[in-house]
Amino acid sequence: MTPHSLVPITDIKPGAELAEALRDAGGALLRPAGYVLAEADLENLQRRGIEAIAIVTPRDPAEDSRLREAARARVLHIFRHSAEAPEAQALLHAVLAFRQEHFR
Repeated sequence: MTPHSLVPITDIKPGAELAEALRDAGGALLRPAGYVLAEADLENLQRRGIEAIAIVTPRDPAEDSRLREAARARVLHIFRHSAEAPEAQALLHAVLAFRQEHFR
C-alpha cells in the first residue's frame, strides 16, 4: 500500500504522483493512479472544479527498513518450526516476497 495524503489542489506542485485514479463527478476517468501531474494538468483540473487530490507521499527509508524487517521477523516466527524443511522453503519464500511487496 502506498502512503498518500489528500492535498488541496492549490498546494500541489508539478511532478506530484496520483495515489489513486482521479474521476469527475460523473465517474469519467480524468487521470489514472500513478499519473505524474504537470503544470497544465493542475490548471485543467482546477478549471474542472477539482478541489483536492490524493497524492503519493514520500516514504521515510528508515521507517520502510524497520517495517520491512518487522514483516520479515513475523514471517520467520510463523515458520519457526518448519523454516529449515525443504518442502516448506517455496512457501516461506513466497510469503516473504508477498509481505515485502508493498515496500518496493
